[in-house]
Amino acid sequence: MEALEEALFPSNIYCICCGSLIDGTRNYSLCDDCMKKLHWINGRSCGKCGKSLPDTYRGNICYDCLGQRHNFVRGYSCLTYGLYERKLLMDYKYGGKGYLSKKLGDILYDRISCEKLDIDVIIPVPIHRKRAASRGYDQSALMAERLSRLWGVPLERNSFVRIKNTPFLRSLGPAERQACMEGAFAPVKMKEDRVKGKKVLMVDDIYTTGATADAFAGALTKSGAAGVWLLTLASGGNRRPDNL
Repeated sequence: MEALEEALFPSNIYCICCGSLIDGTRNYSLCDDCMKKLHWINGRSCGKCGKSLPDTYRGNICYDCLGQRHNFVRGYSCLTYGLYERKLLMDYKYGGKGYLSKKLGDILYDRISCEKLDIDVIIPVPIHRKRAASRGYDQSALMAERLSRLWGVPLERNSFVRIKNTPFLRSLGPAERQACMEGAFAPVKMKEDRVKGKKVLMVDDIYTTGATADAFAGALTKSGAAGVWLLTLASGGNRRPDNL
C-alpha cells in the first residue's frame, strides 16, 4: 500500500523544509542545504532529557535537569530547536502538512533504533480534542504511528486523553508550566490497565523544560507503567539559568 502511495504521490520531489526541488536519493526529503542547516543531535547529549550538550560543557546533565527531577527514566531527541527546526515544525503542526509525519517518523526511528531499549508499547503524548479538531490531526500521534510501523513496537493511541486544554506554554516560566500541566492527563475509563507492567516510550514533537513530559509520564506511572522513556523530534538548548 505504501509503495503504491509513493508511486502515485511521490514524496521526494520537494524539500520538506525549504521547498526546493530534490531527487529521490535525499534522506528524509531534505535538500543538502537544509540537512546542513538543521541542528542534528549527533554528539553529546543530556543523560536525562536528551538535549544537546556543547563540547565545552563540563557535566553530563543539562542545566534544566540539574534543577529538577523528572518522572521519565531517560529522554532522547533528534534536533536542537532553532530557526529551521521551528519552520519545519510550524509547517507540520499548523500548516496543514500532516503528510510530513512519515519523514519525521523516519527521523525518530533512525534516532531511537540505535539505542538498546526494550520497549513494550509506544504512546504519543495526547493533545486536547479541541486542538486536534482545529488542526485536523494529532501531530505526535502520526509520527508515533510511523515509528511503530518501522520499529515493530505496538502503538497505543486511545488509552489516555488530555483533559485540560492548557494554553501554549512558551510564554510561561518553568514553575508556571508545571502548575499549568498538573492533572492535564488521565486514562480513559475501562482502559486504565493498558500500560500496567509495561515499559512505555512517550513520543512528542518538542521538549523544552519537561513540564508536559513529566505530567504525562506521571499519569502513565500512576496507571502502573513499569518505566517511561521519552523520544522527541526537537528539544531546546542547554540554557544557563540567570541565577547561576
